[in-house]
Amino acid sequence: MTVRQILKAKEILVVVPDARKAQAVRSCFEGESTPMAPASILRKHANTTVFLDKLSSALLGSQSKGSIALI
Repeated sequence: MTVRQILKAKEILVVVPDARKAQAVRSCFEGESTPMAPASILRKHANTTVFLDKLSSALLGSQSKGSIALI
């Protein structure tokens, strides 16, 4: 499935567990949206929900953590 196809969805749900995904999570939420961080394009979708655990969100800065609800 291509990024273009994913962005056509009405709703996108993403589940990101584990510390090994922490760098990818930070790249997704902080900095520019680039091909080097493909998931960063999800910020442009109007209805995206990302579920993170404490380990996968560990590298996020305080500003990003303030706009994300951890479950």
